[in-house]
Amino acid sequence: MSRRRLAVVLLGAAQVLVVFDTTAFAMALPWISSRSQLSVDGLTWLITMYSVCFAALPVLAVALGEAFGQRRVLMGGLVLSSAAAAASAVTQDADVLLTSRAVQGVAAAAITAGAVALIESTHPEGRGRDRALSVHFVVVAAAGPAVVLPSTMLLNTVESGAAVFWAQAVLGVLLLLLVPVTLTESATGPEARSRLGRAAAAVLPLGLLAWFADWLGDHSVSPTTIIAVAAAGALTPSSLSWLGRRGQEPSLLTRLYRERAALGAYTVVALLAACLTGAGFVLTLALQMVGGLSPESVGWALLPAVAGLVLGWLTLPLLAARVGLACTVAMACGVAAAGFVLLSREGTGYHLADVLPPLLLIAYGCGVLALPVSFARSGSGALPRALNSSRQLGAGLGASLFSGVVTVVVVGMPSSGFHSRKEYDAALAARFPECFELGIALALTAAAVALLTLPWQGLRTTAPDPGASAGAPAGTAGSPGSSGP
Repeated sequence: MSRRRLAVVLLGAAQVLVVFDTTAFAMALPWISSRSQLSVDGLTWLITMYSVCFAALPVLAVALGEAFGQRRVLMGGLVLSSAAAAASAVTQDADVLLTSRAVQGVAAAAITAGAVALIESTHPEGRGRDRALSVHFVVVAAAGPAVVLPSTMLLNTVESGAAVFWAQAVLGVLLLLLVPVTLTESATGPEARSRLGRAAAAVLPLGLLAWFADWLGDHSVSPTTIIAVAAAGALTPSSLSWLGRRGQEPSLLTRLYRERAALGAYTVVALLAACLTGAGFVLTLALQMVGGLSPESVGWALLPAVAGLVLGWLTLPLLAARVGLACTVAMACGVAAAGFVLLSREGTGYHLADVLPPLLLIAYGCGVLALPVSFARSGSGALPRALNSSRQLGAGLGASLFSGVVTVVVVGMPSSGFHSRKEYDAALAARFPECFELGIALALTAAAVALLTLPWQGLRTTAPDPGASAGAPAGTAGSPGSSGP
């Protein structure tokens, strides 16, 4: 296996480690609650600390990599990840657990940000880099549903959450040892360090946005408020860019209009990442609490989502070549919304037969997350590193939003008044559709953004785009200005 392929495998494994952490942690929550005597609110705070840190740092992590080297940032993330996992394994103190989850969020941001940049540094411009980026993004998209099964099997085998965290720490150390052997350091420059201040300024607003998403989910009496705010926030940039289309409005609006395609691509990726993260999180709970499945059975139930994501990755570029990126992405978002509609119907039992068809629809629609090269080829100006940051931000927001809605649903259930477990499960099943209504709104908002902003022309899949160098599409990573946001 060549050095470049080893680099793709190693970076994919690092991203899978990030997903394994979040999945295994979610599966180990009952064990953590029993050992540390944490309430539902306490467990929610563990999720919130991670998602806020993860969503707040994508811009700064990319900037640090440009200034000091992406490999150094990746190695730092692996060190923090292993240390935080070890802390989760040995402690029973709630404050230490909260701190370790915050550190784990920082580590995940560093690992995620460095991966795409290191693919660029190990692959010269051209089709080889395009293929490596494409494979990396589909691995990242499919990792969520793929790692549920091995995580639950490991938990069932060792019967202890501590062993799972120790396994994560050891895997992080092994990857850390392989990084210097496999990966070359990315180029740095003094001009990159001058941009660190602007990147650091983005941490607070992004963190507040993720925290507000969690707060909104915790305090809204109905997902309707959350849906309205999420839709308005996602559509605002596109609406402003439309106002600036004639060039007679303020320069900011004119610039937004000129860059609306790139802005739209980033927005769609963030919204669909929130959809995929939220769907996996809520279904994991619904299948156990309402469907009565064991954690390992939940892993088997979510595994077909990998097939849906890969199918989207394979077919959506071909469709975009014929009918255009805007129509293709909007159609995919509509398919994901249809999956959420099926899950939100009254009478859904959350058994395998009920969940499989809508899960496949959601996964196929979220196959858009595996298409960074197609976004760049569209001429939108969207860049793989920025798309990766958008996916990271969306996943953090999705975890905050959906966990907040779930908390409202579960805490809002009366503690008494049910004569049997069957009555309680029926009442809970009637409330879970509120969670999936949020997924409908996010997916439909992504479809609207795609139609308003993305290019309508078909994409060429064989010939390089005008201005491409050695087959690399103009505007993709490696070209001037490709350093991300």
